[in-house]
Parts: sequence; C-alpha cells; structure tokens
Amino acid sequence: MGQKLIGHTLPAEAAHVDAMMDLGPDEFVLVLIKHCRDMKQQETCLRLISLLLLLSCVALFIFSFGADLWKSENSGSRGQGSAVEQSPASSQLQERVFPADDPQTNFQRLQDFKIHLRSQSEYNKPDGHYIKWDKVFGETYNEEKRAIMIPENGFYFIYLRFALGCHDEDKAANFTRFYVELRNSNEGYNTTIRLLEASDGIACTSIGFRSVFLGQLFDLSKGDNVSVWIGKGYKLINKASFGAFLV
Repeated sequence: MGQKLIGHTLPAEAAHVDAMMDLGPDEFVLVLIKHCRDMKQQETCLRLISLLLLLSCVALFIFSFGADLWKSENSGSRGQGSAVEQSPASSQLQERVFPADDPQTNFQRLQDFKIHLRSQSEYNKPDGHYIKWDKVFGETYNEEKRAIMIPENGFYFIYLRFALGCHDEDKAANFTRFYVELRNSNEGYNTTIRLLEASDGIACTSIGFRSVFLGQLFDLSKGDNVSVWIGKGYKLINKASFGAFLV
C-alpha cells in the first residue's frame, strides 16, 4: 500500500521526464523541435502584442496633439479677427484704399496692387519741390502730400522715369545739373527719410536731352507715403512717370 501511494504522488514533471527518457533518439529530437516551435510562436505573439500596444499609444498621442493644435488655431484666428475689428485706423485706411466688400476680394485687390502716375506741367517751378502727379491708374495717390500711399506691409518695387531736356534759356549753359530724391514719410513716426537718390545733368550745348530711370525694391510699412523731391534741375523735366507695385 505504501508503495502505491508513493507512486501516485510523483510530480507531473518527473513523470514527463521519465516519459521522455523512454523515447528513442529520433522521437526525442522531434519533441525538442516541437517545443522550440511552441516557444517561438509564443515569442512572436508577445512581440505582436507589444507592437499593437505601441501603435495604440502613438495613435493616441497624435490624436491628442492634433486636437490641441486645431483648438489653438481656431482660438488664434478668432482673436486675430476681433483685433482687426477693434482697430479703427486699420479699418479707415482699408476703406479708403479698397472699398469694403468681400474679404477675399480685398485680399485679391491687395495682391494686384499697382499704381502709375505721370507728372503735371509745372516745369516753371523752382528747385526744392515735390513733383505733383496725375493718376493714370491706381487709387492710392495722396494729392495733398503728392505721394503714393502704401496700404499694407510688404515688398514694393518703386520706379521713376524722367525725360530731361534743355530749354532756350539753357542753351548757353555748359552743364545743367539734375538731382532727385525718393522720400518716404509716415504719420506714425513723424519723420521723412531718403530712400533713393540720383544725380545727373545735361550739357545743353551738345546733347540737349537725356533719359533717367530709377527703380528699386523696398520693404515698406502700412501708412508710408512715398514721394519724389527735385533738388536741382526741376526746369529740365519735360515729362516724368512714377509708380509702384506689390511683389
């Protein structure tokens, strides 16, 4: 009886080892291979589960980040819109330069901003004056300041062209000097600065005429007033043109 009780209480692992010991060499190798395959399958399942968990965490992070970004963009656009509505100076200048209508239309008009002016017949003016202009096209000419108004911050190409010629009273002069400055003023800064200058002249006894062209790209601010000041040779101007466009 004692031997039977002992036989029934042997651990299962010991019985399994005894069973494997009873196997032949070929059967033992097959069992070992099967055991390795089972272990490999378990390892593959664990890796797959880990990968799925990692992908879930990444997806959750991307979703949370995108939601926060969307909220910040919406709040920023609402704040910007209210700031524009609360700025009376901005709205007044916008209405003066471009009539109020659809915002997309106004944006397109700004992108197509161009102005071209031609000089008036003021050739008897003395030196040291701003040229007075007539509008060919464009709506941002300030007649009082004789200047082009800049509607928004940006890069603008400003150009000037002069056709100079001698008059009868200048024929005896050996050389008549011409000097011009492109100036910029802004009410916000209450100052006038020189953007560009050029100096030329005519030998009235020989040539008697000359063409002068100036053009340059400038980084200008909203509210700037760009004008043309003639320091010398105002009476040499037969005709002139002045213009700007947004690039």
